[in-house]
Amino acid sequence: RFKSVSAFAPSSNPVASDWGQKQLPAYLGADGDWSQHDATLLMQDRGCQAPLLIDTGTDDQFADLLKTEALAHAIAERRQEATVRMQKGYDHSYFFVSSFMADHMAFHAEQLYA
Repeated sequence: RFKSVSAFAPSSNPVASDWGQKQLPAYLGADGDWSQHDATLLMQDRGCQAPLLIDTGTDDQFADLLKTEALAHAIAERRQEATVRMQKGYDHSYFFVSSFMADHMAFHAEQLYA
């Protein structure tokens, strides 16, 4: 379906985070199957046909809620083609995104023309 997928500081495992337990019912309804909206669970269950690029800052104030490590572990178990980068000193800001946007655009362009 996709040639490539990338994300900046994604909420990687909301089903297993305090934030997700509060927000998923608000966004998707109290009785929903939230696993279909959890990247870590989807990676464990199905994997992904496209290469991934994920960036998260080491100083992200939401690091405990994002659960990047859980997704990285699921990626490794699946042997999924992916690059997960923990960017030293960056937080959850526009500066973080703007600092690495060119990398993401180049990643997608490379995959598009591969």
